[in-house]
Amino acid sequence: MEVRDDLPGSLTLLSRFEPFVLNPGSTVEVRYRVKPVNRGHTHFRTVHCRLRQGLSLVQRQFSVRTESQGKVYPRFLGVDKYDLLALIDQREEGLKAPRMVRGQGSDFESLRPYLPGEDLRHIDWKISAKRGSLISRNLQVEKGQQLTILIDAGRFMLEQIGERSRFEHALNAAVMLSYVAQKRGDSVSLVCFSNRIESFLLPIKGQLIMPRVLETLFDVQPRNVESDYWHVFARVLSRLKKRSLIVLISEVLDRAGSSGLVNNLIRTVRKHLILCVVLVEEKIYAAADQVPSDLHQSYLKAAASHVILERYMALDDMRSKGIMVLETTPEHFSIQLIRRYLEIRKTDLL
Repeated sequence: MEVRDDLPGSLTLLSRFEPFVLNPGSTVEVRYRVKPVNRGHTHFRTVHCRLRQGLSLVQRQFSVRTESQGKVYPRFLGVDKYDLLALIDQREEGLKAPRMVRGQGSDFESLRPYLPGEDLRHIDWKISAKRGSLISRNLQVEKGQQLTILIDAGRFMLEQIGERSRFEHALNAAVMLSYVAQKRGDSVSLVCFSNRIESFLLPIKGQLIMPRVLETLFDVQPRNVESDYWHVFARVLSRLKKRSLIVLISEVLDRAGSSGLVNNLIRTVRKHLILCVVLVEEKIYAAADQVPSDLHQSYLKAAASHVILERYMALDDMRSKGIMVLETTPEHFSIQLIRRYLEIRKTDLL
């Protein structure tokens, strides 16, 4: 017997479907390898079968309807490297400023006997019932910080850089940043937006961060529309009650085109810490640095130089307003973003 699965377009077959012998009343498991091409839902609908019995020259061919689906998540590679980076940073921070702050926080620290006159809300009634005496909870000021990741899913993020779009590069970096934030004990909130909110993950902390982040991002697709920064920032800021580090991954072309973005960032920076991250297209810089040999290359150099100048002026305008900026290439996107996040975390600006 031979079988062939009717693969969805988001998967590419990497191995052959080998023929096998199916004995009466038995079961055979057929395995094959695929490579995901696109994120999102994958639908499997039909299995095609070809059957030959004994030494017969006649084969029977038929199809079996098998409705099922799977999920393709964003890339999550190189975890060990980022895990080590977070661990090294944690050790350095511990050597630099070892401290335990107790106060009117909400993080549980330890148990102790209840003292008369204390706030009754600190009593752990379940433990008290078990021990037969009043037991209070020691609370400490929260050690984690709040990280909010905003990913632009508008038309500018559709541009291809290398084999993937700006948006795909942004998703991969956001996944790795969330992973390191989880290791550092921070809470994470995540928003994908275009002219509307595409997906919204409310602040979450602990081991649930990565499963929730992957579920939030796996089927989000960029849209060929203008991003509505006013609407998005108004909705996001209304949900952020605590001072946060907001990491915005977007594209900045010039001061005129990014005026809406800059105005909203200026309004936000009064309460939160802002890091705006943009991807650099290396081919543009290469074109601007070349020595032209003909008229076409001269025009190309002039156009590339103009694009770089306009972006530089827009980003410089952001920096002058107190907005942090990170420019990086796709190859170093994740590592540069995580390093900047860890540097900001060490400064205790939040």
